[in-house]
Amino acid sequence: MKISNKFSPGYIDQVFSIWYSRGKPPATKLFDLIPEDALIIEKPHTVILRNWMKTEEWMAKTEDWDFVTEKALREKSTAAKIEMLERHAEVGKEMQQTSLDWIRDHKEELTAGTAVRMLVEGIRVEQGAVGIPDAIRRMQEIDDEKLLEEVAQLIADSESEIDAYN
Repeated sequence: MKISNKFSPGYIDQVFSIWYSRGKPPATKLFDLIPEDALIIEKPHTVILRNWMKTEEWMAKTEDWDFVTEKALREKSTAAKIEMLERHAEVGKEMQQTSLDWIRDHKEELTAGTAVRMLVEGIRVEQGAVGIPDAIRRMQEIDDEKLLEEVAQLIADSESEIDAYN
């Protein structure tokens, strides 16, 4: 199926962008969302829009944009997770320092278990977060094939019954 020659390629690209960014609505909804083609002062009929949606060009472009969008979302999510873990590590260190400062300043008053619990919790929080952001960054820098090889090797080296190749 071929895209119509009546509408300019720039306009068709604009319609595609609107269609994709609005969640790929059906032609009837898309018709209401798009402007007229500035060159011919006309909108494509819903039948034409449906035909455009079925073209190889639009399907291929949709696949490309889906891939790029998914990758960007994964990267954004990973970056947010790294930032959160780094904040947790900092909070854990601060909790430890506050506890240690209180213990040092109030050695003679040390009847409350709060300072000790705070110290223990600070250590736990820091241990849970330290190293993970760096590991995630390293995993992002490795290409998929190398990452799969490393996972397969880890599985093969473990005592798990998981088959490394399935």
